[in-house]
Amino acid sequence: MIWNEWTIWNAVVVAFALTAAMGDVRWRKIPRALTTAGLLAGVGFHLYAGGFNGFALSALACLIGFAIGLTFFSLGAIGGGDVKLITALGAMLGLNRWLFAMEVAVIAAGVIALVQAWRTGRLRQTFANIAETLRWLIARGVRAHPVINVSNAAMLRAPFGVAAALGTVAAVIRP
Repeated sequence: MIWNEWTIWNAVVVAFALTAAMGDVRWRKIPRALTTAGLLAGVGFHLYAGGFNGFALSALACLIGFAIGLTFFSLGAIGGGDVKLITALGAMLGLNRWLFAMEVAVIAAGVIALVQAWRTGRLRQTFANIAETLRWLIARGVRAHPVINVSNAAMLRAPFGVAAALGTVAAVIRP
């Protein structure tokens, strides 16, 4: 195996994602210091390895990630740490790999949530909550539901950091 800067960078990105996932599972928090370091390292690496174009695509993925994350945060669907993680992964992966990682992460998050709902006997309630949230969004617009949101400790919650780590690993090993 040839150890070039991309091989080493991919190992750093995977280690970052796994660290964030472990923090999310254990403490339900993704540390700001970790995501800030990931963001700065990501744009810095892409500037070094890809010049201005690499930097621009990294920054674009970072901005898109922040905008999408902030939208879901305002809906009460994800927490602030998830927004920071999505943003940092955009900077670290660059646009194309970030898009693929987030596609995988969203699917993984859905599967994790369904398995968790099934294991806890709350599958029917989960589907009812999804229907209620959709009704709320149609009737009230893009606003967080007052009860069905990530801030409600009674709601079933799955750590998005795990899904993001799965998506990141998939994006890194994808040819």
